[in-house]
Amino acid sequence: MNLAVNNQSLALAFGLVLIGLFIGYREKLGIDKDMIIGVIRAIIQLVIVGYLLKSVFRLNIVWVTLALMLVIIVNASYNAMKRSNGLPQAWPISFLAIFVSTGVTLGVLVAAGAIRLIPAQMIPITGMIASNAMVAIGLCYKNMNQTFHDQRQQVLEKLALGADLKEASMSIVRTSIKTGMQPTVDSAKTVGIVS
Repeated sequence: MNLAVNNQSLALAFGLVLIGLFIGYREKLGIDKDMIIGVIRAIIQLVIVGYLLKSVFRLNIVWVTLALMLVIIVNASYNAMKRSNGLPQAWPISFLAIFVSTGVTLGVLVAAGAIRLIPAQMIPITGMIASNAMVAIGLCYKNMNQTFHDQRQQVLEKLALGADLKEASMSIVRTSIKTGMQPTVDSAKTVGIVS
């Protein structure tokens, strides 16, 4: 199956962007600039990545495939870290979490024979897994920052009563992890029906 992008499909996609911009402008959401920048970045990235992937798929060299997979993981980690709002050690935590989750998932899929170690399968699936992990980590960071801000007094009281840092913050960390995992759990519930 060979999919082609033509002028009509580009015009329809641009129409959807215009609808989003119109809604954002009319409702005064303040997302106009971010949407325009996002669309321009997406177009540039998709053109560059399209040519790069075409070359990588033709080469079919394992180390090039692994290098591109690492670029995907590093980029996802960087974008997840940006959601941390200055949490210490956010970059290594993000990288380790995305690297391990992507590596384990891909390892199981390759070992089970569900996918082969070829660029046309490994690179897109790495992108999907790393993207889901990036979103989960970003949600976790956002929730953790907000909840620590909202429950600062309770955490300080627990610390004053003798709890260590882990005990004082465990409920916040658990809630944040649950919040980060919820979209993935919801997607898994409807994988055959919705997606």
